[in-house]
Amino acid sequence: MIVCFDLDGTLVDTEAWIKKSEKLAFKKNGIKVTNKELYSVWGLNLTTQIKTLYPELKQKEINKIKKDFEEIRNEKIDLIKPFKNTKRILTNLSKKYTLCLLSNNSHKKIELILKQTKIDKKLFKLIIGDDEVKRAKPFPDEIYKVEKKLKKKVKFMVGDTVQDIKTAKAAKVKSIIIKTGPKQTWKTLNNANVIIKDIKELPKLIKEVQK
Repeated sequence: MIVCFDLDGTLVDTEAWIKKSEKLAFKKNGIKVTNKELYSVWGLNLTTQIKTLYPELKQKEINKIKKDFEEIRNEKIDLIKPFKNTKRILTNLSKKYTLCLLSNNSHKKIELILKQTKIDKKLFKLIIGDDEVKRAKPFPDEIYKVEKKLKKKVKFMVGDTVQDIKTAKAAKVKSIIIKTGPKQTWKTLNNANVIIKDIKELPKLIKEVQK
């Protein structure tokens, strides 16, 4: 069985890291962005966030914000922390199932986050970033790439945002949402197949589905 995981907000706590870095990057470019605006596009990659919030910006301006964002968040990487139980549960699940990691970060950034949080990348059969597909989540391209490479259908997409739900639905797989993302986004999660509060509930849930 293949189980795909989102990274930010699902396995590691990156809310403060992302929010602070984005606010500073926007501010550096003369834009004051509110928490409400950021949470309205939470889970999308930065390019899509910028185009959604500020469609009038030119590509040159978008590229400048992205560049500043990357520089700022590289300086603040210590803000990232793994959620409690993450490493233990992933280790246990990897012994029984095929785990894959799908993220709207680049592959290089994913590996940096895993290294920072001491999560062994070998737990995942495949790691796919948004720079390795044509379309980032909520499009299903990353799931399709997993299925093509492993020649097997994905069973679950585990995430924390509505973008993960949309990705799962588009790929016709079941969505499991862990309520570890920003509380401001929880009202958007109702269409998930299953919602849990902690990753430690996941092994039992998957086992029951197999019966």
